[in-house]
Amino acid sequence: MLKIDQFSAANEAAIEQFSYFAKLSLANVEKFAELGLEAARESVVVATKHAQSIAGARDVNEVFAINQAALEPALKRAYVYSRTAFDTASETNNEVKRVLEKQNAELQRASVAAIEEALKYAPAGSETVVANVKSAIAAAQSAYDNLAAINKQIYDTVEKTVEQSVATAQAASKPRSRRGK
Repeated sequence: MLKIDQFSAANEAAIEQFSYFAKLSLANVEKFAELGLEAARESVVVATKHAQSIAGARDVNEVFAINQAALEPALKRAYVYSRTAFDTASETNNEVKRVLEKQNAELQRASVAAIEEALKYAPAGSETVVANVKSAIAAAQSAYDNLAAINKQIYDTVEKTVEQSVATAQAASKPRSRRGK
């Protein structure tokens, strides 16, 4: 049976966790806002320099050369931006995962302790029911561990895909030598 001090402690823990996640969310919003503003500032500077270079071009070939030269740095900036955004989101995901794993472990420990406490006062013959409940808790933990493993696989796959896409885009943007002019 849940005692009033246990109920109070559970409420306090829930409030603390809510506060922590709210602060984490606000910090994440702040990081993304800073990232976006920095990218916008850099884009204005780069676009201005590029426009000035285009305006100073003497012929069409020079315009093409200027545009070609600007392509690879633009791809690198896009990669850095996406990588930073991805890393920021990943850090937040890892922190949330860490907190939830800790909470899950504490909940499981408390559940097992409560079941063992109940077992002390259970009538004879109820051991099977208690064993089934313990088994269900173990199955839930196993399902959570599987979900965490799937989450990591998804993260790794997305990370590899982003890196491959950037490598492909960088390879495609490099000037090709012309055969037989």
